[in-house]
Formats: sequence, C-alpha cells, structure tokens
Amino acid sequence: MRIISPVDSLAEAEPLLEAGADELYGEIAPTAWSDRSSRRGSINQRTIDAAQIGSLEEFKAIATLSLNRDKAFSLTLNAPFYTDVQIELITELVAEAVAVGVSNVILADLGLLRQLRRAFPDPGLHLSTMTHLANSLAVREYAAQGCQRLVLERHLNVKAMSSIIEQSPEMEFNVFILVGRCPNTEGLCSFHPSSPDKIWPCEIPYDIVPVQDSVTDRLTAVIDRQASWVPSNRRHACGLCALPQLLDIGVQGLKLAGRGAPTAENIANILLVREFVALAAEKLDPADFSARARQAYLARFGHSCSPNSCYYPEYYVGESS
Repeated sequence: MRIISPVDSLAEAEPLLEAGADELYGEIAPTAWSDRSSRRGSINQRTIDAAQIGSLEEFKAIATLSLNRDKAFSLTLNAPFYTDVQIELITELVAEAVAVGVSNVILADLGLLRQLRRAFPDPGLHLSTMTHLANSLAVREYAAQGCQRLVLERHLNVKAMSSIIEQSPEMEFNVFILVGRCPNTEGLCSFHPSSPDKIWPCEIPYDIVPVQDSVTDRLTAVIDRQASWVPSNRRHACGLCALPQLLDIGVQGLKLAGRGAPTAENIANILLVREFVALAAEKLDPADFSARARQAYLARFGHSCSPNSCYYPEYYVGESS
C-alpha cells in the first residue's frame, strides 16, 4: 500500500520522502490565475498561502526531486468546476508540469478531465474525493473517460468500498487514512476553505434552535449530532483500525490530508501510517491491532479517539485504555 503525502515546499519534500512517503501531491496557483480569474481559490480548493507551493520554479524542483527518487508527484487541480478561461490557464500549467515529469493530475471536473486527456495522453488522471463517486456505475463511467485512479469518498464505509472495488477492477483505489475528516460530504459542499486561521465554516460554533415548540426525536438527534462536531477536531481524524480490512479489499493507496500543515506534523503522520501498514501485513489478531492503533493515536494526538474523528466508525470500539 502506497503512502501518499501532501507537500507544500521544496524544503519539506526530501524529509517527507525520507520518512516513507511513496508519492507526493501538491498545488500551485500561478500569478496569472489571480490576474485573469476572479476565483483564484477554485484552482485547487485552497486559498491559504501555506498550502500553495511558492513558485513555478519550486514546483518544478519538487517534481525533479521526486522523479530522481523514483517517486510520483501529482498536481492537485480538484475544484468541482472551472470556467473556460480557467481551463485555458490550467492547460498551460499542466503543460509546464508535464514537461518536468509530473506523474499525475488530481482533478474533479469532468470538462477539465476531457480537455486534459485530449491535450496530454501521458500523465495519469486521478479523481479527487471532490468528484463524489459513491457507486460502481459512476466509477466505471469515469474509467471510460480515461481515469486510472480515484480517491474514494470519505463517508463510504469499508463494505461499500469493497463492493465498488470488486466491480471496478480496471480502476486503482486510494482512501484517506489520517487527518482531515470532514463533517460534510465534500463533493456536495459549497463551503470554501479560505480562512487564514484555518477555521472552516463547518467548524464555527453555532446553535440550532427549533422554530416550534414541538420537537421530534429525529430532529433532536440531528441537532445533537451537529452540535457534537463543535468540540471535535477534524484534523485528528484517523482510520488506522481499519487498515487490515482496507488491505484485504484491495485498496492500493493511503492518502494523508494536511495541505498547509507544518512539516513536522506531516512527517509524524507518514511515520505512523508506515508503522501500521507493516503491522497490518503481519495479520495480527484484530483486537490486538485495534488496541495498538488506539494507543498510537493517543500518543500522536494527545487524547483518545472518538466517533467523529474515526474515518471508519464501523471499527470504532471506544476510548483508548
């Protein structure tokens, strides 16, 4: 199973690879984007400067470094849609990326997919979770458009993932494994992560108050569920307990969120996942594996895991002991 890590600068590329990343993915917003497009942030779902590689020269240097280390480097272009002007700019960017050996483009917009497939037959086209592919028919349609890999939607359980993978042998599948779990379905979400303090709109504390006195049990449960996200830390999301099952169903890549995060945190995440990929291959007793994962989570994040921070809550067994 490959470990796929974000990279935000040339300075951190080497340490991430040394820690055990098998692939890197990163993004850049060219100067022309803000000059010629009114929606700069939509190029890759991030407007935070720390999540953008600083310059095209630095971007090319990361690609060259990855190529020399026999590692893949992907360009992230995963907004759900672009205008014609934006696609023109993106095509120019991809041409420069391909020229220096960028392996793949991670995208979500079907129009961009078709444009890039016509213009660039060589780089792999990989589908972001923003594509919101949640069934095998949708997966096969995108495979027919020339895609080779996708990141499965964050809210699918392992059983649903297994069914999709079984019915789509032509596609390679990645899943999220650590940090960044979202309370909303990303492919259907209109929130935009643009806060310099990295506070997403879905994390802002607010109260939900019924407009009528009579409240059903169902509405109460919905209100309580939404309120439970306020104290939750989505940056501490984890799916380690499900690793043996993910390996068994044919998942080939483990993606780490963390664009814009400190280098030390991303390195710690790589090392943690690398350790548990090795443990999963040992076929330990499931209860033993889960206990080790929960202890490692406690050591990494300083608190016990919780259902909201669990990527695969069907394997959640309670607080670390």
